[in-house]
Amino acid sequence: MLLALSVVMRLPESRRTRTTLLVPGQMIGLVRMFCDLPVIEYGRSDAVDRKRTVEAVCSGGFHTMYLLPFSFSSAWFAMKTGVPVRRGLSREMRRFLLTDPLPKDIVNIKNNKLHHITNEYAEILDTPFLPPEEWNGVTVLPETNYTGSIVYCPGAAYGPAKKWRHFPELALLQDRYNIVILGSRGDGESAQEIVRMAPDRVLDLTGKTSLQEVAAIMASARAVVSNDSGLMHLAAYIGTPVIGLFGSTNPVWTRPIGKKSVALNVSEPCSPCFDKTCRYQHYRCLENITPNAVAEAIEKLCGV
Repeated sequence: MLLALSVVMRLPESRRTRTTLLVPGQMIGLVRMFCDLPVIEYGRSDAVDRKRTVEAVCSGGFHTMYLLPFSFSSAWFAMKTGVPVRRGLSREMRRFLLTDPLPKDIVNIKNNKLHHITNEYAEILDTPFLPPEEWNGVTVLPETNYTGSIVYCPGAAYGPAKKWRHFPELALLQDRYNIVILGSRGDGESAQEIVRMAPDRVLDLTGKTSLQEVAAIMASARAVVSNDSGLMHLAAYIGTPVIGLFGSTNPVWTRPIGKKSVALNVSEPCSPCFDKTCRYQHYRCLENITPNAVAEAIEKLCGV
């Protein structure tokens, strides 16, 4: 969502001011924190919720719907709203639901994931592509209680192939800094492994913050170290220096945006595989990213 929003917010003013965002309910607070565009809640938990969302879109009198997800369900939803122009990637057997499917040659270029995903979003939104490293971030009021801390985001809901295991060792190396751990309640076990390494310097906030609070904490941080996740993209979106750790996924396709973002990965013959678990059980693409390499990347990024 944040990668898509970075493209939307750089649309020409004449288009951006006429744009309404369709956003999942749990993300609305965050979106409103970052922009003043009108928002419709995309509810789809049950039939009643889906009907309410369709009615909200129908009442808006929209001419065009840009489908940034490439799922069949998103195109089916768009068709049900009756919006005259429905533009998106011709994937997932949904071409018949789109009135403006992207040409096949464009889709093939994007499918090989040799370009950043914001290039794909720019194609869908019919706007010039701007390199992701040109993103300048947005201003967020920082939570000053955490000024100068290093934020760790050790979670990986996707699976172990995106989960770097060496945050505890990194905490030992970064003995000059206080560390704040952010994530969901499910990341608590990983957080406690880090706390045990440096109990006097580590604060575990997993499962205790809203996304808006996470943004404020990250805005005050010296840097963020994160697995390839939504929190990585949040740090990059607000312009906090961020080290993104990539295992089975492709940093060319989804690296964090901005001038202060670094994607670390170690190439393996089998990567990127996009698997949730390593089919060979070695996870070398992650294991070969050393804590020393991460610590050095942070110091270089922060200009010390």
